[in-house]
Amino acid sequence: MPTKKILIIDDDTTHLICAKEILEAEGHQVVVQASPFGATEKVMLERPDLVLVDVNMPALSGEGLIGVLRSRPQTKDARVLLYSSNDEDSLRRAAVRLGIEGYIAKGDPDELRRTVGRVLTA
Repeated sequence: MPTKKILIIDDDTTHLICAKEILEAEGHQVVVQASPFGATEKVMLERPDLVLVDVNMPALSGEGLIGVLRSRPQTKDARVLLYSSNDEDSLRRAAVRLGIEGYIAKGDPDELRRTVGRVLTA
């Protein structure tokens, strides 16, 4: 699979760095954003193949950020996965409600690799 660009938006620095390292080891180019503020501009600037969005961020939730991305013509078609430590049932429901590619539960590197790989090859 050719190199893909992935943007990770997460206010948890530990998870942000771990996910970045895991995905770079898979051969992807990874860009990070530690705050939801400025994330829309980052999506427009970087034009990533996939965006991982944490759900629980202060001031602007992941769901709110995805709503902003979907409301703008330049970012409405961005491929998005929720990336969160929330329980899988709530993540599944949110992904369906938001009409996005799915979700990844934090803390499972194999699932991160597998789900990102599946979405990027679909």
